[in-house]
Amino acid sequence: MSWRLLSALILALAGGMAQAADGKAIYDGNCAACHQPDGAGAVGLAPPLAGTLGKRVATPVGRQYVPAVVVTGMAGKLVSKGITYTGIMPSWAQFSDEELAAVVNYVLSQFNAAELPAGHQPYTAEVFAKLRANKPSGQELKAWRAESE
Repeated sequence: MSWRLLSALILALAGGMAQAADGKAIYDGNCAACHQPDGAGAVGLAPPLAGTLGKRVATPVGRQYVPAVVVTGMAGKLVSKGITYTGIMPSWAQFSDEELAAVVNYVLSQFNAAELPAGHQPYTAEVFAKLRANKPSGQELKAWRAESE
């Protein structure tokens, strides 16, 4: 193997690790305050992310719902694992599409890996760009949530 090829391979791998690290950094700096560092959530305020999203993204509607909540935010009552939550999820649209993909992929891989469907594909920046261009309403989000449970 040539040194150039080896160098290119190392740089490519380092770039992938940087994306995962960025997702963790975004989560730790912005999401963990409510959803907790381990994704367990805060009773009554922020629903758990751990162990709840893998099955949801197994459906086409759920696969769209998860990134839509991150882009648009969500308010109102919802129930997760039998507990009612009344907090407000802010929109995180100030982050780039790449950053949003990184943080959602981090949450799925770190807190939901055991529940992810076979053949799960990580989210791409394009998914978030499309949602920004055609943001769903709060009513649509709630309907998508119900349909993906």
